[in-house]
Amino acid sequence: MNQFLFLERELLGAIRARSGVLFSLALLFLLLFLATFASFYLFPTAGDGPGGLLTADRVIARLSPRLSTAAIDDLFATIQDRSDVREVRFEFGTESAPRASGGRFLIRATSAVAARGLVDGLRSMDGVEDVEVGTAPVGASHLVLSGYARIGLLCGLVVSACAFLLLAWRGFRALLHTFRGEIRLMRLSGISEKTLYPPLVVLGVLLGALASLLLIAGLYLFQVMTGGANPALPLDATRLLGVALLSFLLGLLMGGLAGLFGASHLTARQFDPLP
Repeated sequence: MNQFLFLERELLGAIRARSGVLFSLALLFLLLFLATFASFYLFPTAGDGPGGLLTADRVIARLSPRLSTAAIDDLFATIQDRSDVREVRFEFGTESAPRASGGRFLIRATSAVAARGLVDGLRSMDGVEDVEVGTAPVGASHLVLSGYARIGLLCGLVVSACAFLLLAWRGFRALLHTFRGEIRLMRLSGISEKTLYPPLVVLGVLLGALASLLLIAGLYLFQVMTGGANPALPLDATRLLGVALLSFLLGLLMGGLAGLFGASHLTARQFDPLP
């Protein structure tokens, strides 16, 4: 244990300008990676409602695929004539999902209270298979992820992960190059190169933990600054805690992986005891 702590301290002390810059850039890309990962959970997916947001005054009525065009027209007219309905729009099932059958009515009620009352009336109509009412505050404008945005985030996730691992790998190479004299002495004294593996992995884990804590601190500050009631990014305590834990564990995993990559440099000839 004492040997491990000594090697860890010596490695941290061997960080110079070049390795420090590379580790800082790696930290930045790891933070970007974790933030991109968290975005998949922080931002809701584009909803089924008009404009991608199903607020409390909007209702979706899914229709049976067996309904004829005439029956759909009759239902449309019946719903549109109701006093608690402000707007009705028909949408084919394939517009919301490629393999969906039947269609649906996207309905905007006169108020959130009217929307809840409208649900019972719609469920009693022939040809209506399912009814869904929105829960988001009326007038809220949430930041939602469209399909294209999710693809973009996925690409960003891959790019930032690769950039982090590459920069961390180069950072460890620069660090070990500075520490090569000590490594040769260790090898000459009979200490195996594998002795350095745990300190290097822990160094990577520390890098991952730092990036995770920075992300968690950023989320916390965001909630404090907005009073926890920002309509653009509604986060309850449970979701925020879940995202924080997942990000922290992922940060540790990525950092440990970077440390393993860094330890692979120890097999280079420059660290042989008698080069």
